[in-house]
Amino acid sequence: MNIKLTQSLPKTHTQKILKKEAKSKDAACLVVLVDDKKNIIAESALSDYQTRIEQLIEVSHFSGSACETVEDYALAGDKKTTKQNLVQLLLVGVGKLEKLNQSALQKIANTIYQSTQKRVDSITVALGDALEENQFGQFALNLLAASYRFDKYKSEQKTPVLTDIYLLADKSLQDSLVFAEAVFKGQSLTRDVANEPGNICFPAYMAEQAQALAKTYPDLLKVTVLGEDEMSALGMNCFLAVAQGSTKEGKLVLMEYQGKSAFSANTGKASVSSAKVTGGLKALTDKLPTKLPSKKASKKTDKNNETSTPVTNDDAPIVLVGKGVTFDSGGISIKPGAAMDEMKFDMGGSASVLGTIKALCEARLPINVVGALACAENMPSGDATRPGDIVKAMNGKSVEILNTDAEGRLVLADTLCYVQRYNPKAIIDVATLTGACVVALGHVRSAVFSNDEDVLFDLENASNLSGDLIWHMPLDDEYQAQLDSPIADMQNIGGKGAGAVTAACFLSRFVEEGQAWAHLDIAGTAWNSGANKAATGRPVPLFMQYLKNSATMV
Repeated sequence: MNIKLTQSLPKTHTQKILKKEAKSKDAACLVVLVDDKKNIIAESALSDYQTRIEQLIEVSHFSGSACETVEDYALAGDKKTTKQNLVQLLLVGVGKLEKLNQSALQKIANTIYQSTQKRVDSITVALGDALEENQFGQFALNLLAASYRFDKYKSEQKTPVLTDIYLLADKSLQDSLVFAEAVFKGQSLTRDVANEPGNICFPAYMAEQAQALAKTYPDLLKVTVLGEDEMSALGMNCFLAVAQGSTKEGKLVLMEYQGKSAFSANTGKASVSSAKVTGGLKALTDKLPTKLPSKKASKKTDKNNETSTPVTNDDAPIVLVGKGVTFDSGGISIKPGAAMDEMKFDMGGSASVLGTIKALCEARLPINVVGALACAENMPSGDATRPGDIVKAMNGKSVEILNTDAEGRLVLADTLCYVQRYNPKAIIDVATLTGACVVALGHVRSAVFSNDEDVLFDLENASNLSGDLIWHMPLDDEYQAQLDSPIADMQNIGGKGAGAVTAACFLSRFVEEGQAWAHLDIAGTAWNSGANKAATGRPVPLFMQYLKNSATMV
């Protein structure tokens, strides 16, 4: 789908009538937005169509309510030797202008696309100055997203006629449009990999997708992949407890986006504790991230022994960690059969990180970011982890696994330990983690938990600007007691109450003190269930807005 800004309306064309009339290749449609008071949006730019629009509103009894439509196919104008191809009109109601939030803009964008995709080559949507910059970006992204299809496995594929979208708006919005296009490309990759079936998308497939990105953007992206032998040497036994039940090897994929400065994970100088790597593993230590100068405030003293302003490393990366369980059977604690096919979406967190990295490469934001994909397949077999097993995580803490279906937190736990070697400004993990989150928030907002007020504020601000909504959830110490185990440092489930909270509490135990961290539970927002089951591509818009804001703040 092509989308562009324009300052002109579509033109009327003439075409000679042949004995066998050819299909017009320049069929165009002008989309006019009308509010609930029958006010025409961008009216000053539509003077040539004013009478025709008003007549259409009158004869159709058009009210302007949200997503109401009426079409004028411009059939008049036939002559003996020529046919005048008048531009078609589509009136779309937007309802109350003060209620044009992301949800309303998405519905309007979908209505426009669905009303025109089968019959015209191009549409021009008259916006004028009706939308603020962030609303414009949301609207453009939603128009593009409406064109997304995943039909590669259908024997018959229907290609839409609509190929070009023009937005009649001010030139100052060009940067917002370019950014929306970058987000769309990343979001589409997220949806593509998440929609793939489990026999196609498994851990090695995710690694291949990341490596393909590195080949496409070699100046920006570096990818390192750790296999099970390397993770075993690192002591990542929580991760391996999930992966060991499957014949598909687990993979930890590290994607280093170097948008501001080069930072390397292959120096061979990283210090490794005895709990992680014992001697003779130079090849492995070469793959460990370099310990960057601490992002924490480092105090310096002057000649008078007075403390000066803390120094921070502006080049330290932000790390995004995605849960990548490419199929979640539940393991030995097997899930019910109903809708188990949707467990292919349990890698939605890693899919969103992969898509965010692609969007970053397209937008070329001046910021350093690491994307970590914690990929495993959770299957029942003779080698699978049993309920009651105890394993040690990379940080040396022991975990009693009471439910093998609480597996996402296990792969994330070891990955969180690993990525802290980058000394990041912030770590944000994202996961389709708990059914309890769906019970709490449904399918509208993702849950966010955080140990840092600044990170939380920045994510909430990005949520408001992008329309990719989140909701702050509690992380009180009192919830931690639900994870106590009589025979290990902790257990991997916390009982029936506050399931989403105790899952976040579990993850918090693998984040070092002073490290800014947030956890996003996207169990209710990563995909739509039912007959039209499909990945949504969230929270790529949220992440991109957050990273864009972070890049401009440095």
